[in-house]
Amino acid sequence: MVALALVALGLGSCTILPKIEEKTVTTTKGVPDSGPLVKTSRSLAAGRKKGESSFLLLDDAGEALKWRLALIDSARSTIDIQLYLWHGGASSELLLERAIQAADRGVRVRILVDDFLLKGNNVTLATLCRNQANFDIRIFNPGRVRGSSLGAMTEMLANFSTLNRRMHNKTFTVDGCMTIVGGRNIGDHYYGMDEDYNFIDLDVLASGPVVAEVSEGFDAFWNDPASFPGEHLSKRDKPEKVLEARAVYKETMRNEEHGKLKDYPIEHHDWSRELAGLKKRMVRGRARFVQDDPDPEADEREVVTSLRRITTNPKGEIQLASPYLIPSDEGLENVARMCSSGKRVQVLVPSLAANNHAIVDGHYRKYRKRLVDGGSELSEFRADPTEEIRALADVGSVRSERVTLHLKAVVGDRNRCFIGSLNLDPRAVDINTESGMLIESPALAGELGELIETLSNDQNSWRVTRDEKGRLQWQSRGEVRHRPPPAKWAHRLLGWIAGWLPIEGQI
Repeated sequence: MVALALVALGLGSCTILPKIEEKTVTTTKGVPDSGPLVKTSRSLAAGRKKGESSFLLLDDAGEALKWRLALIDSARSTIDIQLYLWHGGASSELLLERAIQAADRGVRVRILVDDFLLKGNNVTLATLCRNQANFDIRIFNPGRVRGSSLGAMTEMLANFSTLNRRMHNKTFTVDGCMTIVGGRNIGDHYYGMDEDYNFIDLDVLASGPVVAEVSEGFDAFWNDPASFPGEHLSKRDKPEKVLEARAVYKETMRNEEHGKLKDYPIEHHDWSRELAGLKKRMVRGRARFVQDDPDPEADEREVVTSLRRITTNPKGEIQLASPYLIPSDEGLENVARMCSSGKRVQVLVPSLAANNHAIVDGHYRKYRKRLVDGGSELSEFRADPTEEIRALADVGSVRSERVTLHLKAVVGDRNRCFIGSLNLDPRAVDINTESGMLIESPALAGELGELIETLSNDQNSWRVTRDEKGRLQWQSRGEVRHRPPPAKWAHRLLGWIAGWLPIEGQI
């Protein structure tokens, strides 16, 4: 009775989202007749073989944000953004304000974001969707109970299997002719602006036939019944909330013009020079965009299935990088089988100090010995890498306390690769929806392979092996340890506690 009373009290101040029986169906408009991105895409297509696309690896946090701004500022017809998380901060306010400005000039903006971390923004988001022309937000698989933590927790327990499945996809497509696909969400630690930690992360900028596949994939999620129209997040309409929010965004940009945002144009910018330079920078190859089905009943885990094509029967080498690694027995057996047949398997993961989720490390550590004994080259990324690598994560005046690894990629024989949202853990493999690009390109795969090699070397990572007595040892920069590399005591404690909890299948 006490528990029921508490739930009733918690639900007293909450709202319940309505069930939406019908909603507007919108689809990609295709490529416009003209515009900076159209001109660039046509230039890139000249001389390409039929079916090929063009690619630019985005491993630098500053460049990753600049290209997102460049696509938004250059848009003439459509902007479609699909994300798992949209954190607050200077970078997110900069991007959102620029997207709204694009809508002001007639560009259709569609933003699809997972419900995680959005529960407190209902009135502002609903008002924005109702009052801003050409601008729409949808929320994937939202909890219906809003404004009450206790009520939301109760709903989660009652409807766990449905609400536990999150949309982890990440795409950023503009004018139907250029797209960014990879592992970055929106938030300061993805773009080098967080003083606590910044990510080593990865996206790929693409132009060519593969863009249409990304657009089709976006439409499938946008029009799925699980995508909730933002205009219905709240019945209240407060246009002043949007004006206040935009005023805050502009104030943030003014305050940060010489701080975190000093390396970026804070007003609409002409990116013609940068776009023209893509002709020399981008490489060619064939690509296929893959994503899991938004409908759980139809979901056949397309991303994992497709990824096996890279990792099955390599000629000589497989390189794996994942921020959160909890391998299955099948995966470990495959690694051991490849290594025993003389093939090289390189595995890059973060050390505890370079992991933004200590809970994951608490379960990953159970598999260290099997990875090493299976013959893989296991490296754990340092939180204090070389200045060259740190420069990929920190931007401008920001120097984060630690650099963390968020890069998700697979490279096969330096000829083919996967770049996307998939972590090598049970939640990604079995529960969430994921997306990414399978790319056949020796130039791109070779560049990515060299990046993983550099991140894994003695200066940037701890190499995990066994010593002559059979003990695990960590080696880096001339130091040899027989205990895991140092990390904050709170992170060590959290990882240790998490390792004992029966939650591995949910990580």
